[in-house]
Amino acid sequence: MTRKALVARFALLTLGACLFVARTASAQPSEDGFDKDVDDTMAGKANDKEEAAAGDKMPGEKEKTKTEESGDTGIWDTKEDPTKAYRYIGLRYRHAIVPKGILNLFADGGATVGVPMGGLEFGTRRDRLEYIFSLSYADYSSGDMIFKGKSQPDTAYERVQSDLAVIFGKVEILYEVPLDKKSRFSLLFGGGVGIGGVIGDLHRRQVYPGTGSDPAVPSQWNDCTARDEPDATYCANDNGHFGNYAEPSWANGGSKPFIFPWIALPQVSFRYKPIKMLQARADVGFAISSGVYFGASIDYIL
Repeated sequence: MTRKALVARFALLTLGACLFVARTASAQPSEDGFDKDVDDTMAGKANDKEEAAAGDKMPGEKEKTKTEESGDTGIWDTKEDPTKAYRYIGLRYRHAIVPKGILNLFADGGATVGVPMGGLEFGTRRDRLEYIFSLSYADYSSGDMIFKGKSQPDTAYERVQSDLAVIFGKVEILYEVPLDKKSRFSLLFGGGVGIGGVIGDLHRRQVYPGTGSDPAVPSQWNDCTARDEPDATYCANDNGHFGNYAEPSWANGGSKPFIFPWIALPQVSFRYKPIKMLQARADVGFAISSGVYFGASIDYIL
């Protein structure tokens, strides 16, 4: 065989070997176990970008919770869900001020009276609407006051001393206006109604002028001891209110009430919730039967 024939045969064998290696290499699978071409790879990358822009999470990527977003955890997480009901129980204190001006709408004399009230409350709220149920004791006792009816003469003045108290059951309805996103501060607007049972005595004694005759100064008046004594003009037997006379209740023909209403409108409250299970509230309002009142409460959220 000539040199040219050997060279030609060697060249053919070399070319065949190169073609075989190239074909085998193109048939090898990718590292992911399937063949990829350039178009598939570029389309995949574009799809990933679209999902990221749409907010879709990649596999293994965790969604942040509300607590992680706010930075508050445990007892410091005060944020409330408006669609969820929240219930609480606690203590309250109120102080009503009955102005002399209100008393003088119905009688002459008297004085401004303060009425302390304390008790228990239970509340529930949902969808910004709050209901508060309470049971409280109100002290309507007072020192000596000089009173008479609006149309009666000065000779009808009496010394009135109250040992009365009222046990109230009340319900308040308030609408909540949140002041921040964490539910820590809120304003509440609304009112309340209630009914109370009256206990205690109301003492009345006829009086006559002593060192003076100013109804605003009870010490200027002296007590009548009996009919026409010691002053026949002021101590007449109009009603027999001498000594330690106690006024009967309505049920026994007297003027002392045995029930007492509570109608409050408006009421404005401010609520502060420092931690998840505790809240405090400050209240101010006007009650038709008791005048202006203010107070506070502290509650445990169940």
